[in-house]
Amino acid sequence: MKARNTVLSAIFCLFLVGPGALYMAQTYLHLDLPSNFTAEDSKYLAGGFEEVNLSKHFSLKGFSSEKFQSNLNTTVENNIPYRASVLLQNAALQRFAIATSNALFQFEAYPTFFGSEQIYLPSSDALAKMPERAREAKIASTKDFATGLATVAQANSDKQFFVVVADQSDTSLANPAAKLVSQHYTTTDSVEALAFAEKAPNVHLVSIRYDQSTDYYRHFYRSDHHWNGYGTLQAYEALMDAAGLASNRQNNIATIEFPDIRANGSYARKGLMLLNESVHEPQFDLTGIQATGKKIPPIIKPEGPTLIHNDAMGSVFDFYSNWYGSSDVTANLTVTNSEPLTDTKALIAMDSFNDSLHWLIAQNHRAIQCVLDLKNDSEGPETLQERIDGANADTIYFVGNPLAYARVTSTHPQYFELS
Repeated sequence: MKARNTVLSAIFCLFLVGPGALYMAQTYLHLDLPSNFTAEDSKYLAGGFEEVNLSKHFSLKGFSSEKFQSNLNTTVENNIPYRASVLLQNAALQRFAIATSNALFQFEAYPTFFGSEQIYLPSSDALAKMPERAREAKIASTKDFATGLATVAQANSDKQFFVVVADQSDTSLANPAAKLVSQHYTTTDSVEALAFAEKAPNVHLVSIRYDQSTDYYRHFYRSDHHWNGYGTLQAYEALMDAAGLASNRQNNIATIEFPDIRANGSYARKGLMLLNESVHEPQFDLTGIQATGKKIPPIIKPEGPTLIHNDAMGSVFDFYSNWYGSSDVTANLTVTNSEPLTDTKALIAMDSFNDSLHWLIAQNHRAIQCVLDLKNDSEGPETLQERIDGANADTIYFVGNPLAYARVTSTHPQYFELS
């Protein structure tokens, strides 16, 4: 009995100190551990993890504010062996129970696990997000955005403004759960609120909206919230129509296949359900376009498909950002065009939907500059007028999902002020 208790106690202690010991071994002894024993597995499953600095908070102030304890907890949590596998298996068991129950009710979609915001659509073998709520508040704040934009546009009557609204699944009418949620905030609600900006004749509103999931998933990834290259092309064509421009550069373009990549985007990661989505993208005609910066996305490089295959883990769990460039990469690029459709400069206020679209918008202008004003973690005192003047822009684009437009006036309270 005593020997058994000793063994069980030892095993229990190993479970308690194991993650910390693995972290110490990797950090200080520089041991080359398998990915299942490091933070890599769970990092990609979570779409990244918060970087921690234990020494920075190792002080009385750090203890009293509980920042040291929080950072220590995060560090240990990131290094639990096989954490990703455990999370996925647990979610799969819950999903089996949910699917079994749904056999009776026959809902078109159901949560990927109990309490999940992500839902699974069996008929499309696709993932979406639960519909967005708080409709009235979002409509009101989006109208505030539209009113502010109209004011700035009227003060810049020699410039053109374009507002592109992406039909993200949590606001799309193609989401089968939309009809089950009251006060559902939709892309149509957003577009109707943004239409207030069109009282300025130089503001143009662009949105492609879907009401059928089959059409939706031809233009959006099945495992991610972003549009794919084909959805990007569709948005660009609508943008060209609104601008009164014509070009045959993107006609009859080839397809790039990525046979070795099975992608699992943001919905797959957050929903803990790996779809292993096959990926193919249109080969944009980027003639004349040059990009400089610390990191150049594969899409603009001749060897791009090879480069993205070399980053196997990143390409599986974040294909869209790896191929087109993440928002932070996009905002730090200098993009010019030696063969533009117009001899103008453009400013793009963006969220991540612009990561793909700006490569096509660059066809139209001599130079473009992107700023992250529509991103969900963006905030600051900058004004739109300062942005326009700083970029010396002739054309101003906004590219984002409906929720992005609803939060700008709270995250950037001075955004539409005129000096």
